Amino acid sequence: MPERTDENNKGAIGAAGPIAPQRVYIYTDSRPPEPDANGPGLVICSQVQAFLDLGCEVEFVFIWRWDKLPSSPGYFREIKCTVVNAQGVRAPRYARLAYLAKMPRELAWWQLYPAREIILREAKARYRIDPKAIHVFHYLHTANVIPSLPMARTIWTCHDIESEYQAGTFRIDQEIQKRQPYSWETRKLRRMAELERKVARSSGLVLCVASDEAKRIAEEWSAPHAAYLPFSIMHGEKPVTDRQRGADGVLRLLHIGGLVHLATYSSLEFLFTKVFPLLDADTLSRLSLEVVGKWEAGEIQAEAIMEMAKPYPMVHFSGFVEDIRSAYGRNDLQVVASTQATGVRTRVIESWAYGMPVLSTTMGAGGVEHVAPGKNILIADDPHDYAQILKELIYAPGLLSRISIAARITYEEKYGRQAVALALRDLLNARFNLQLGQVTRS
Repeated sequence: MPERTDENNKGAIGAAGPIAPQRVYIYTDSRPPEPDANGPGLVICSQVQAFLDLGCEVEFVFIWRWDKLPSSPGYFREIKCTVVNAQGVRAPRYARLAYLAKMPRELAWWQLYPAREIILREAKARYRIDPKAIHVFHYLHTANVIPSLPMARTIWTCHDIESEYQAGTFRIDQEIQKRQPYSWETRKLRRMAELERKVARSSGLVLCVASDEAKRIAEEWSAPHAAYLPFSIMHGEKPVTDRQRGADGVLRLLHIGGLVHLATYSSLEFLFTKVFPLLDADTLSRLSLEVVGKWEAGEIQAEAIMEMAKPYPMVHFSGFVEDIRSAYGRNDLQVVASTQATGVRTRVIESWAYGMPVLSTTMGAGGVEHVAPGKNILIADDPHDYAQILKELIYAPGLLSRISIAARITYEEKYGRQAVALALRDLLNARFNLQLGQVTRS
């Protein structure tokens, strides 16, 4: 008897009666799925919504490792949220010996990620409840358990190639401190790189948020089941403002990202040391730059950025902003000038959703699908070209409107909620032999 779906999408009806919805467990220690999240939180929210749109039953398992417990993800009332306390957990001493000796690997991974045994316990308990459930792990902090779950349907959501991200962060520290790499840094990078490849090959599916990294993992790591999955933006149904950007002769620039993050640091360094010095005083007087992103006193990367910004009084550091949409609404152009980055360039897609044009380097927009330079985004890699575009935009605000309109169309067609759910459905059906059907929206 053919299966059908009831009008409330509560499950398929077959010869044996109602079929329970596909159960999905999502694990992370990053942040809960809140609609105003940023960075990796955007991807987490998008995936939660996509699974719900596919009629899945979702439990979010939050591994609490930090001092402050985030607020409850009340936006997604359909999901169950479980908080697992992993504060202060440490791996046993013998795990450190294994880490130094590189054997056995499971103990070495335990030293690298002390909450490993807690996460493994939680995943195994849920596997016993439903062996056909899907377990989604975000970042290596939780995905490190995948090689120990060969019987389960597992997904690793790869936000970055983390060993490369960590290597870039170490390089910044070494440059600021004018030193050579520490032996522990080199050792950690080797362990992370080995673990990444093991997790990729052991996973039932690797979901990448950057298309170029999906290709690399598939080809170079012998993990052909790595695939790109776009993500949508919560509250991205329409642009945040309908005012004409740059109409008053002042170009208001926006830069988003925590100051200690690799991509943010390299982007601001590029702007402050290579681009702004090329602009004349009159042009600089017609620019303002709002830097939005978390930073704390004493962080060497943040202090270095502050020092670079001193010659430019039109730069304002807003720190963490509760409602990121307000920052998009009061500015004209997102500048993404990363020269080092991994993973998805979330700010490009977020800008497209909110109707803000973007000026980026090629690296800053790397991994973003459907980029059309000069149409839905502006791209410049040479500092002189970047500076020239900024200068031209002051006197040609109409270009900002044309770019933002085209970017918004690209987002609606390729990154909207429906597009993400359909792409995820096809990947799950193909990889896990499921029969997920129509996408529903509440």
